[in-house]
Amino acid sequence: MPFTPYTSQTILPSANGVVDQQHASIQQQQQQQQPTSFFTRRPTAPSPVGSPPDVNPSLPPSPPSRFNTLLPSASNAASTSFTIDAVEAWDTNLYLGTSDGCVLHFILEEQSKPGEVPYASRLENKINLGFGRKSIERILVIPQVSKAVVLCDSTLSFYWLPAFAPIPVSSIPHIKGVSCFAHNVAEEGRIGEDGTIELCVVKRRVLQIYKVGELVQIKKEMPLPDGAITLARHGRNLCLADYNHYKLINLLMPNPTPLIPTPQVTISSPTMLGAGSQTVPKPVLTVIRPDEFLVVSGSIFTDSHGSPIRGTLQWASYPKALCVEFPYIAALLRNGTIEIHNILDQRRLQVITFPQSFEARGMSFGHGIKVWMESMAERLRRRPYAHINDEELESDLKRQVSKFSTVPARILIHGRDSVAAQIVTPLVVQVDNLLDDRRLEEALDMADQARNTMSTENNVYVERMQSELDYIYQKAGLLLLQETVFEDAFTLLSKGNIDPRMVIHLFSDLAASSRVNESPYVLLFDGVYGLLERTGRIEDMVAKTMERNYSPHLEEDHQRSSPTMELRRVLLRNAREALEKYLTIERGKRRMLIGKGDTVCKAIDTALLKLFVTNDQDDSIHRLLERPNDCSLEDCVNTLIRSKKYYALSILYQSKHMYEKVLETLTKIYMGELPDTRFTNGLEQIKRLLLRDISPEHLPMHALMQYAWWVTEQNPVDGVEIFVRSPRAKEMDSSEILEKLEQFGDEAVRSYLDYLVTTRKSKEPKHHTRLALTYVRSVILELEAVSKDTLHELVEEYKQTVNPSNVSENEMTFVGYLGAHQQSSLVRRRLLLIRLLQRSELYDPGALLEAIEKAGPLDIEKVIVYGRMKRHEDALRILIHDLGDFVGAETYCVTKGQSTGTVPAIIMQESVTPARTSSLSKKQVVKKKQQEEDAIPLPELPEENDERRALFSMLLQTYLSIKDSQLMLVRTMHLLTTQGYYLDILEVLDLIPDDWPIQMLQDFLIRSLRRSLHDHRNSQIVVSLSRGENVMANSQVIDLYKDIGPIYVDPQSECHKCHQYLGDSIVVREHRHGHLLHLTCAKAAGLVKADE
Repeated sequence: MPFTPYTSQTILPSANGVVDQQHASIQQQQQQQQPTSFFTRRPTAPSPVGSPPDVNPSLPPSPPSRFNTLLPSASNAASTSFTIDAVEAWDTNLYLGTSDGCVLHFILEEQSKPGEVPYASRLENKINLGFGRKSIERILVIPQVSKAVVLCDSTLSFYWLPAFAPIPVSSIPHIKGVSCFAHNVAEEGRIGEDGTIELCVVKRRVLQIYKVGELVQIKKEMPLPDGAITLARHGRNLCLADYNHYKLINLLMPNPTPLIPTPQVTISSPTMLGAGSQTVPKPVLTVIRPDEFLVVSGSIFTDSHGSPIRGTLQWASYPKALCVEFPYIAALLRNGTIEIHNILDQRRLQVITFPQSFEARGMSFGHGIKVWMESMAERLRRRPYAHINDEELESDLKRQVSKFSTVPARILIHGRDSVAAQIVTPLVVQVDNLLDDRRLEEALDMADQARNTMSTENNVYVERMQSELDYIYQKAGLLLLQETVFEDAFTLLSKGNIDPRMVIHLFSDLAASSRVNESPYVLLFDGVYGLLERTGRIEDMVAKTMERNYSPHLEEDHQRSSPTMELRRVLLRNAREALEKYLTIERGKRRMLIGKGDTVCKAIDTALLKLFVTNDQDDSIHRLLERPNDCSLEDCVNTLIRSKKYYALSILYQSKHMYEKVLETLTKIYMGELPDTRFTNGLEQIKRLLLRDISPEHLPMHALMQYAWWVTEQNPVDGVEIFVRSPRAKEMDSSEILEKLEQFGDEAVRSYLDYLVTTRKSKEPKHHTRLALTYVRSVILELEAVSKDTLHELVEEYKQTVNPSNVSENEMTFVGYLGAHQQSSLVRRRLLLIRLLQRSELYDPGALLEAIEKAGPLDIEKVIVYGRMKRHEDALRILIHDLGDFVGAETYCVTKGQSTGTVPAIIMQESVTPARTSSLSKKQVVKKKQQEEDAIPLPELPEENDERRALFSMLLQTYLSIKDSQLMLVRTMHLLTTQGYYLDILEVLDLIPDDWPIQMLQDFLIRSLRRSLHDHRNSQIVVSLSRGENVMANSQVIDLYKDIGPIYVDPQSECHKCHQYLGDSIVVREHRHGHLLHLTCAKAAGLVKADE
């Protein structure tokens, strides 16, 4: 059964006799309380006896036409005094143009009584146009300017809407000599900025464009030598036909574009007056879409350039008229039928026929008349599933069904004495009958065909069609459910957009989670509601199926192990599997709403979780809960606890940001109170959770500390990592943590102190001292495991490794040597201690020196502490004579006793655990780093250079005291060459032995003298520049004094700002207005910088 998009409905059986009997007929109808209407509540009426079949024999039958009585029946067609030649409609007004030069105006009136049909009609007026008994060729309604245009006797006349009152010729003169006219289809529903619309009028050899508003004015005139029989316009493009050709005209271009010839061959028209007569068909054309036209000759779709597009259409006979309601096109053929084609694929969808007495003469596409379709209303009316008292909702549902069931019939067909409307056939009416007959395959084929041809535009038609499809798919799905074809049924219910809560409600064990009584309420079509009530639950459907198919064996099988009972279990399992797939699809449709508390999403997620739990699908449970979800907390918590899925319970709590509950559950699982084998690597998971950046709203500080200490009790290393790397570590009480960590050993305290000193940059000396002492103790523990001789061995190995007499660029310091031999735990501990001693300036050197001396021969550590204590001679002595670390000694002097070498980066990475940054402070950290990078390094202070000079002088003296003369000479010359900048030339000459040849000191002396000369000349340049600046400044001051003149200050002069006497204080004169101020007042006002 093919999809038929339209139904023909007669809305005016006869117009003759109405003029003389109108008042009596209307009064009689009112007395009988049987108002006539364009609408019907009755079943489809059959065609009159003897009428031809409703559809062309070549196509399957379509539904018969339905008749609504507008007026009482008049005499038959043989005795008519006029015929209908033109039809137009607008809102509730119907205008009929007759062959005797009149317009009949009918009005549709809405009825207020609930038992009546929604609308009744009455003849409002009969307007004689004053052109004699000339036939009215066309009526055009222009609602934008409240006017109608009528073509009669080659004359255009104008009328007011809606009463169709003639406009005086003095206001708008008639336009004569008109062969055809057309409005701009692009202006439908719109109006120009000047409050007018345009009308194209073709006379004998000219094309005129008029602007119609309060007045009618000609806008443009173009020559048209061949005239035109018919035309259509969209925007600036016109398509017209004369007696020879179809043509395209662009109003901005001078020349028309010829298309194809117009019909020249006569055809027989048995349906016309005078059967068997021969006539040449009139050219027919129409607008399809912007810049697209259709010309009947050749059935060609053409664009605005005249190029063919799309395929061609095929008709049974030559059309008399065309109407386009995209994507459909209706053609009134000369055999009295209407063929409907789909423009998109050019397929013929339907053929509509009329009774022989109708004699279809023409077809028009107008603004439409409202037609009430009760059959639509019965099916598309919806109600809430729950019994509620919500007047606003009821009102909305009534408005919705009225919108869908009251449709405009825009295509009107007129016969000799009758008018019919071509109404969009309700798909739901056709398909619902098939569903009632259990012809599901045919019904779904029709629904799918309509769905595939549905327009993508957003309008009332599309909304109504979607509502019809929803009803069809929902009902078909429920019918399949009754047959226990669950997967196909749920697929159809999904296509029908039924509320998933209703599907969940069909399962007894899930009904409590369906939330069908919560807002927004579940809305069901009346037909679907009744079917659901009769169907019952899934268990009832399975039971009915078993009874229907296996009833002879049920009683016998009930007494023993029954195959039918096994079949019942299989059917119920299939139902739940199909439900799981259905809910997954519906969840995907609402993925943008997941996690936002949507009621439907709550029902879906809760039902899915219960299904997964029932089927023991742990992976599916975790996938559902680990991502944003809307599981009902109370319901799902109870379900998971009953099934002993405690790890999944913790994930549920985590998805709801209930972190205290998460930690409580996880710790109980770890301790064995709530056993769950799915919880692996438990302590690590708890630690990672505590290290997450969780807001205090979801995890208060007291809870964070509570479980951090719990982790510390299980593993102190993990616990300290939480205190160190938590994004909220800075909010924790470091003193309390240090105090409590003492019970967990020295290593835990050391790790946290290292964090405070290195990462937090603690300024408290006790933290630095305490950390250094812990390093010393760790070194002592390592020494106890080995021997103190190990320290001497390291020094001897270093001395053998380096050759101080061979000066090279790759000389190694003792600290560097230790960094290259990190295999030993003792060396690594010493490096950590060295790193701290070199970097920190806040530890107590006296306490550290005492601890180091007790530990053993930790010479390099002692050197750094001596540097902090300014005992430089002792430090240099150890470096040179005990360690033989000459590079370290020079590094010591350069760094002013703060370093003896660089600690390897690996040691630094091992010792410093990076702290996680809270999202609240990330911006501040980035800003601080940027400021540090952008900071300009400050020049060295003179005092710093003086200290370095003193240290290098000590180092020189130490070198000169070396007993090995060759080594002394090499190291001294190397020092003079590389660090001569810090050595005074006169002091050097005093210290070196007198027997050294001057050639040995040549490089040092030349560099020193050159540097002295350079400094002297630089100072002279600075002095000269300063003098020049002073001269310029003095000149500017003299010029300024000349400009401002003398300033008189006497004992009575007051400050302009504070109004106190100026007295003997320093005075500032404001340049712009010449006001006098105290210097302090000028600084306060910003006239003088505060540091001036």
